[in-house]
Order: sequence, then C-alpha cells, then structure tokens
Amino acid sequence: MLTVVLITMLLGFLLGIPVAITLGLATLSYFFMNPGLPMVNIPLRFVTGAESYTLMAIPLYMLAGNIMNSTGVTDKIFRFTRALVGHYTGGTAQVNILASFIFSGMSGSALADASGVGKVLIKAMVDEGYDVEFSAAVTGASATIGPVFPPSIPMVLIGGVAGISVGKLFIGGIIPGIMLAIYMMVLVYFISKKRNYPKRSKASLPELGKEFWGALPALSTPVVILGGILGGLFTPTEAGVVAVFYALVIGIFVYKQRDFGKIFQMFVDTAKGTASIMFIVGAAYSLAWVFSKEQVGILLTDGITALSSNPTVVLILILLGFLAAGCVLNPSANIIIFVPMLMPLVMSVGIDLVHFGVLATLVLMIGLVTPPLGLSMFIICEITGLTTMQFTKGMLIFFVALLAVVVTMVFVPATITWLPQVIIGG
Repeated sequence: MLTVVLITMLLGFLLGIPVAITLGLATLSYFFMNPGLPMVNIPLRFVTGAESYTLMAIPLYMLAGNIMNSTGVTDKIFRFTRALVGHYTGGTAQVNILASFIFSGMSGSALADASGVGKVLIKAMVDEGYDVEFSAAVTGASATIGPVFPPSIPMVLIGGVAGISVGKLFIGGIIPGIMLAIYMMVLVYFISKKRNYPKRSKASLPELGKEFWGALPALSTPVVILGGILGGLFTPTEAGVVAVFYALVIGIFVYKQRDFGKIFQMFVDTAKGTASIMFIVGAAYSLAWVFSKEQVGILLTDGITALSSNPTVVLILILLGFLAAGCVLNPSANIIIFVPMLMPLVMSVGIDLVHFGVLATLVLMIGLVTPPLGLSMFIICEITGLTTMQFTKGMLIFFVALLAVVVTMVFVPATITWLPQVIIGG
C-alpha cells in the first residue's frame, strides 16, 4: 500500500502536476487501497493542518514582504548597500548579497527575496556588464539567506509541527545568516577579480549618510521584530502583525507610497500566496497521517540507527535526505511530512532541536535553487529568460559555498546553539 502511495507521488511529479494536488492524489490512493477507512479523514486532516495559531504568522510575514517590495523599500536598500559596498571588487554583486541579507530581516521568504530584490539587482548587474548567468546565480544563492536569518516562514512551520521554540529558531538563525552572507561575498570577490567584473567609485561620506538616512526606516524593521520578541513584548506570530503595521506605516507615511489600488493588490497577492501554501500544508498533513499510520517514522528510525547512532552521522544522513527531497518537493511539504516523522529519531540520538531546525531550514532552501523543481530557480529564470540548465551552470560554484556553510554548522553546533542559549537560555 505504501508502495502505491510513493508511485502515485512519483508519477505526479513526473507529469508536472502541482505539488498540493500530487500529495492529495497520493493520499487518496491510500484510501482507495483501504476501503474500510472513512474518507472524512482527508478533509479533517486538511483542516487540522491549517488550523494553527503558529501558522498564522505565514500570511503576515508574506504580507510584510509584499508591502516592502511594493512601497520603495527595495530601492532604498539597494541605494544604501550600493553606497556602502559598491566600490569593492564585484561591487553590484556584493550589493546583491548585502541587500538580500538586509531584506531577509523583513520578509522571511526566499521567494519574496528572489522576486523583489532579484528584479532590481539582476537588471543592475547585467546593465553594468556582469554575465546574466552569474547575476542570476548570485541572486538565487543570496535568496537562501531570507528564511535562515529571522524572521523565517519555514522556521515557523518547523516550530509548529515539531514543538520547537520559534523564538529560539529565529535567534539560532542569526549567525548562520551572517555566515552565508560572508561566505558568498568572499566567493564573489574572487570570481569578480578573476573575471574582471566592474566596481563603482567610492561614495563620499555625505552620500553614504544620505542613503543610510533614507534606508533607516527599512533597516530598523529587523530590530523592531527581533527586539520585540527578545524583549517579551510579543510572540513570533504577533511579530508578524507588528511587521505588517510597521511596513504599512513606513510605506505610506515615510516613503509616501499612497497608491491604494497597489496596496489592495498586495493584500490580494498575499491571499493567493497564503492559499497556495496552506493548500500544500493541508495536503501534506493528510499524507503525513498516512505515513504515520504506516509507521514510516519508526521504519526510518530503525533503519538509520542500524547504520549509526552517532548524532553527527545521523544528522548528516537526515540532511542528505532533505537535500534529495528538496530537489523535487516544496519546502513546506517537506517540513510537514518529514519533520514530525524524524523527531523521535532526532531526540533519541540526542541532536539539539534548534540545531536540527536551523540546519533543516537551510538545506531545504538550497532545494529552492536546485533542479528539477526549485521555485526560486523558476522565478529567476523567468526574470532573466535563462533556461534551468544555464541557471544551474552558474549556480555550481555557489552550491560549494552553501554546502560549506552547512558543513560548518554541522560540525560546529555552537554557530547555531550558542546565541539562543545566551539570549533565551534553556
């Protein structure tokens, strides 16, 4: 019966059927093979999956990111980062990474980063003489920072399904987010030096001060969100409400974006995006119930612990599985289906839950820029007109940087666990 479910999933992916529908068909195939099971379980699992206080943060962070993208915030960040690092080797590529890092503290979404910052920065890089493949690859790689550095929509999902503190996950992602930016900026420096890519003239102090002042309201967003969470003023979910309110205030009153038709469209786009994600979440919860009933989690635990009970070895095996699954399955679906099944294994071998959660987030984000079904890859290819093969060719060297960060985090757990212990404790 489990074989039929897996074959249905594989066929759905090969035929290009949308992820949520593929997961739903896989679940239906299980019920058809077990006619004694009441079909009402499927809609019940759909509703149960979406009915979560923690998951309310998803549309809020999506809306905050859409508002930032549509009210001039992206341009302000671009101008400030260009004045700050544009004169270094690989100037606009460095700007791309730094802008993504700053924007990551606002949206929590790799897709918002790729579609918002990506449109502006890819055009700027190509206009200045950078290869389009390199421009696309820098954008795709830097977009992975978004869900690692807080706030983070995938971390909200992981915290919700695994019972891990979302606040600790957020704080645990700070140092890895900084590491991602540094690793990529160093890589860009050497590539740009070798290819003789252009750089801008150094901005004067008055120019830098002017651009900093213009971007300050946007730059303050992560401070407001994280400061409120750490200060106990609001929960990570409530922080989403604050982020939306703050984005609207600076968009309308500071950056004076008062096209209310455009603002209404942001709400429409957020509603569509939320519906798409929650459809996947509901379908994934239904399929997760099937896997739970078939005791797949126990089979996985027994199979992996038979190979090794060393926490580091087990963690590496899990991450390799996530890397493979991330190439074909949406991160939300991966989290809902596999994280709950893996939690008994993770806890049984003594892997720190925050360490696991942050690593899982990064590895799944790598899947977004990996063929054949990476969503960030498709967005960037649509922006640039590249084929997925051309994009992947440009990404190869950046995969090395991304995996180097993963390896560092695996073997030096303190890169993730130290800051939450210092700030939150426990």
